[in-house]
Amino acid sequence: MLLAIDTSTADAGIACYDGERGVIGECVWHAGRDHTAQLLPQIDLLLRHIRCARSDIRAVAVALGPGSWSGLRVGMSVAKGFALARDLPLLGISTLQALAYQHRTSPLRVAPIINLGRGRVATLADDMLTPQNVTLAELAASVSEPTLFCGDIDAETQATLRRLLHDRARFPSLAANTRRPAYLAELAWHRLSAGERDAIATLEPLYLGQPTKTAG
Repeated sequence: MLLAIDTSTADAGIACYDGERGVIGECVWHAGRDHTAQLLPQIDLLLRHIRCARSDIRAVAVALGPGSWSGLRVGMSVAKGFALARDLPLLGISTLQALAYQHRTSPLRVAPIINLGRGRVATLADDMLTPQNVTLAELAASVSEPTLFCGDIDAETQATLRRLLHDRARFPSLAANTRRPAYLAELAWHRLSAGERDAIATLEPLYLGQPTKTAG
């Protein structure tokens, strides 16, 4: 069984997953800035609900961000603690890629967003692999077709994108837009099944705190 941990933003989540049953259990909640106090109790509660113990965990996945500095550090520390204690495979997954994967069946182009503050957001470049630090205006300037924006989409962000893009800006419903750790877990399971794992000593969160530079 794989345990997935996502503390990228104020909305946190955990999921338990295996290749036969898929999602065994999942929990999503608004943690605010209280990840440190809430994460381990939520993991223990989920394990009790699915009648599993920590010893049943065979691999750990963690969201790498971009996102909150403190939130990402908590998730990474707990994930590394589980992996180190029992020499478990550790797999880091981009939060943006997990968001895009969650909406992969959309017929529209998908643009995942994580709010970085100060008017900037993280998203993925057209290759859907490279994270970018941009303003909403810069993001909108790159959109030439109807696009599904998902992730950190509050009322102000939605209004700005609608003003800039009109009907090219599309959004999931509030429930569909909830960032679900089950998709993070599934991406990590694919990597685990391919024999991949990340180095515990060197795996670090992706903060993306400075604007990315493009070649000129």
